[in-house]
Amino acid sequence: MSVRGDTVALENQRYGRNKSTLINSAYIESGEYRRKFDNLTPNTEVNRVLYSKAKEMLKHRSGTLFEDMYWIDGDTGKIIAREINSETERGILYSDATKKAVTTHKNNNLIAIHNHPGSMPPSAADLNSCHRNGYNVGYVVCHNGKIFGYKSDENINPRLYDIYIKRFINDGNSEFEAQVKALDRLKENHYIDVWEV
Repeated sequence: MSVRGDTVALENQRYGRNKSTLINSAYIESGEYRRKFDNLTPNTEVNRVLYSKAKEMLKHRSGTLFEDMYWIDGDTGKIIAREINSETERGILYSDATKKAVTTHKNNNLIAIHNHPGSMPPSAADLNSCHRNGYNVGYVVCHNGKIFGYKSDENINPRLYDIYIKRFINDGNSEFEAQVKALDRLKENHYIDVWEV
């Protein structure tokens, strides 16, 4: 076995590691992955910060079900807030300091970026948080290397989203396919947008 293979095997054996949420570090460090960030915004510096924070989150949360999140000024690339010590699986709880930073920051240029260990697209909670907090745009970086962008100009009913997902799963789709199709259906009648980068 190669040295890299030994390292991966040891990583898989760590206490508490979830094999399905381990990242492919070689891909996350690759030029192909970095290029996904080149056109996220018109600002090269902001794109550089988004890429840097994406890598940090993915490496930090590899093999876990935990999420990290950053809020970044879309004009300067300055980090407005961060939640990187969450002990809640598959979610982010805003601290009082984060709530204050996000709500007092001028709207129309705030960018949110967080990881999804299950490598799923944005959730109803992500879309509603985007709308409620006035983010210009949000990005989800998945542990499998996918990246999704999202915007929302209205709240959506999480139950409706779940109904669509269940319907598409019952039609034989995987959980991932069902979520993508549910988001496409919601885009038909709601002021939201979700896309894969």
